[in-house]
Amino acid sequence: MNCKQAEKFLLRSFDGRLGADRNRLLESHLQGCPRCRDREKEYRLILGHLKPEAAPESLPYFEQRLLAKLKEREKTAPAQLWLRWAHRAAAFSLAAFLLFGAGVLLFQPQEPVELSQVETLFLQNENPFSEAATILDQKKAEDRNMMLIFAASDTKDLSRRYRP
Repeated sequence: MNCKQAEKFLLRSFDGRLGADRNRLLESHLQGCPRCRDREKEYRLILGHLKPEAAPESLPYFEQRLLAKLKEREKTAPAQLWLRWAHRAAAFSLAAFLLFGAGVLLFQPQEPVELSQVETLFLQNENPFSEAATILDQKKAEDRNMMLIFAASDTKDLSRRYRP
């Protein structure tokens, strides 16, 4: 046994946690090692100052007061259990509410997007510039200008279109 193991066993022996076989090994090491014997004396001196010889006398009626407090604490135990459950339930409810709200926001139906006239013509595989070509082919400048003005207005009512 080396001195490091002996010191570990020495500290355990003060607590009473050392088995009989290890205690014999420690004693045989202490007989042959003066350094470890000195260390044992130091530890015993320190422990002698730390542990008082006699335990202090307890206060009068200490046991009755302690038992009364323990009974009182047993009565409040269900209330504490209820409070712990209530805190968890509130946190769970808040999390469920937030998840539900996020689901409603993410999965709400989208409003249909209205397509412009050019996009509609494109989807119908027609030339969106055919109307512009007929306007620009007009011989009279006034007819062409009036047709451009009415074509630029974004109304879908074709009855208002200018036709020469």
